Amino acid sequence: MNAAKKKILIVDDAGPVVVLCVNVLQALGYVVKGANRGETAVELMRKEPFDLMVLDYKMPGMSGFEVFEHARTLHPTMAVVLVTGHGTPEIVNEANRMGFHAILLKPFTSDELRGTVEKVLADRG
Repeated sequence: MNAAKKKILIVDDAGPVVVLCVNVLQALGYVVKGANRGETAVELMRKEPFDLMVLDYKMPGMSGFEVFEHARTLHPTMAVVLVTGHGTPEIVNEANRMGFHAILLKPFTSDELRGTVEKVLADRG
């Protein structure tokens, strides 16, 4: 797979998480943009398509689930990975029901991020 052509959107209200994700994925050759609010992410998705979004569950303003609903409307084929520090069975079951492609529990390592992103993109061709 040619990582350089894949565009990834990172959405998390924790700045250090966004920076970590952007740095790790850019180093692998992906084109990466970051947003620290759900509303910002929706604006970015309105302007351009992404292949994958790494999306935090709990943020001020729009929740990750609300952003996911917008993503489904704007880019129905985009893969979405849910990131959460609140991996309760209810959240995990709802994420699976909604159609998230993977769930990454915080705190995660750069290797876990890379492995999850590569697997989801590989599964989607």
